[in-house]
Amino acid sequence: MKEKTKPKEQFKDRLIAWSEANVGTKLNNLNNIQQSRQMIKFYVREVLEKLDPAIVPDDDGELDDSIIDGSGDGGADLLYRSDDGHVLLIQAKYRGKDAPESAEAVGRFCDLQERLFLATQGKQQSLHKDLMELASQIDWAEDNFRLFFITTGKTSKTVEDRVTQGIVEIAEYPDLPDRTDFHFLDLSALNQDLREAISSSDFSNRQIVIPMLPDTNDNPWCHFEGENRELYIGEVSGAILADILQAHKASLFTMNIRDYVGDSKTNKQIIKTALTDPSNFEYFNNGVTAVAGKIIPDLENSTLTCEKMSIINGAQTVRSLRAATRRPSETQYKPVSSVRVLMRLMSFKYPAETPFVGEVTRYNNTQNAVKIADFRSNDEVQKDMARRFNNLNFKGRNYEYKNKRSSKKRNSIAVTLEELTKAVYAFRFGPDDMAGGTSKLFDTSPSGLYTKIFENPDSPLPESAFNLLAGTFFACGQIKTLWEEKRKILRSQQKTMHPALERKGLIYFAVGELERQNCAKQGWDLNHDLMKLVKPNNWLDDPESKPHIALSKAFEITSKVLAQQYDLKKKTDGDGFKHRNWFRDIGTLADIRSGLELALAFGSPPRIWP
Repeated sequence: MKEKTKPKEQFKDRLIAWSEANVGTKLNNLNNIQQSRQMIKFYVREVLEKLDPAIVPDDDGELDDSIIDGSGDGGADLLYRSDDGHVLLIQAKYRGKDAPESAEAVGRFCDLQERLFLATQGKQQSLHKDLMELASQIDWAEDNFRLFFITTGKTSKTVEDRVTQGIVEIAEYPDLPDRTDFHFLDLSALNQDLREAISSSDFSNRQIVIPMLPDTNDNPWCHFEGENRELYIGEVSGAILADILQAHKASLFTMNIRDYVGDSKTNKQIIKTALTDPSNFEYFNNGVTAVAGKIIPDLENSTLTCEKMSIINGAQTVRSLRAATRRPSETQYKPVSSVRVLMRLMSFKYPAETPFVGEVTRYNNTQNAVKIADFRSNDEVQKDMARRFNNLNFKGRNYEYKNKRSSKKRNSIAVTLEELTKAVYAFRFGPDDMAGGTSKLFDTSPSGLYTKIFENPDSPLPESAFNLLAGTFFACGQIKTLWEEKRKILRSQQKTMHPALERKGLIYFAVGELERQNCAKQGWDLNHDLMKLVKPNNWLDDPESKPHIALSKAFEITSKVLAQQYDLKKKTDGDGFKHRNWFRDIGTLADIRSGLELALAFGSPPRIWP
């Protein structure tokens, strides 16, 4: 009897089941705004996070803050800007069965960048205040943009024509289209993306056969055999790499620590070179590095057959070559067929040598968009953090420290490596972007900041050190909750946060500095108090607990000081004041310290732990 073929995953079916599990009611029972919100969250968490993880928010709170609800959204349901200058814009349309998509809605989305830019210049008054708050973070001259219009509706010829026209240009930034990737995804495309995201978590279950290009002496590769592994170096056709990606999708990048999020301008240049200057492609491009659990050479046919193969450096190149095959070419019958790409293929033992692959990726990958935090995931101190957090719980829900990017366990409380490190560093020293940014924060060299948080990366933590880190993080978590509650109240009153309170990192620092100054003044031991917070069941759920009261008062004081210092700087600098620069200028920290010192002259707030 013929074995039944497993039905293909359907985006809409998965969305409906996911939404019901998350909100406890059927998707069709929700209103349009709620449906759109669920569709956004599902697409970000179940699809984009697996295919392009560096462009999406790390935690659910940040994701919620990036979603704009209802009127005044300007045609955007989500706006998120990463620390390294990637702006994600999504519009989601949940349509009923056989309902058509609207060309007008697509056109409005294509106008979105222009509308946001004009709004930041004070020339557009109809946009939601929350959207304006998010748009103010954009660096229009430098940032790269990913635009996704996703719909479960049907695509018509008029919609296709509007998609072909692309985004509306902004006269002040003529290169903006080169820094923008616009994606229109109907139900068919969403189905494909979902299936690729599902397959991305594991190696392809098929062998990958790579025909190599022989050199002038008819040698298809150079072969090096070391003590623990083999290495093959040779050339491969760009068309072959594009075909392999088409056949194996995201499973081709399973071992890539983070799939590279390329500069849109760079991606387009790769495509242009492949189509217009293929003979020079190999000289302009770094090539591709891959690993495989097993490599079978066939000299007679010039092929390398691989099992458990993954590209660990060169995702941008391969994806761009695949995109180039879809573009017309005046000189090639089959686009990229004459492109030659340098390829390095090395054997490794899976899973024992996974750390080795991480090291290869780190030394090969110099692009800023790959988040360097992931290179710290195998540090002994991070593994130890994961073990220790697993022993903590809050109201019966276990904490899960995610030193590696992976799906969250059901009913657990996720704590990511990056989230904790950034929060603790901000509390102690100030936001990391004032000291070199994320790459500096996870730099283990003497000039880096990583060892200021994790003193000995290659060793487990002493219990007191873990308690201090976790306690500080829980304190930051409570501050974040207070910040979110204040923002929610203001929203209900049709008001927005003071611009000085836009970024949580600076609030963490201000609370930390208030506590440092207050404890020094009173002769209290702040580290002792923070270590006591490591057991959240003892205080976090009780609004009358001493830590709750102390942190609430600290948040109240620091919010006023931050607003005061922001307004003072804005008044002093006049037209020269830059909102973004205030959050990056190291001098802002000194001003905050002075403001807090003055505030403490009028009285001492309560101690965190009695």
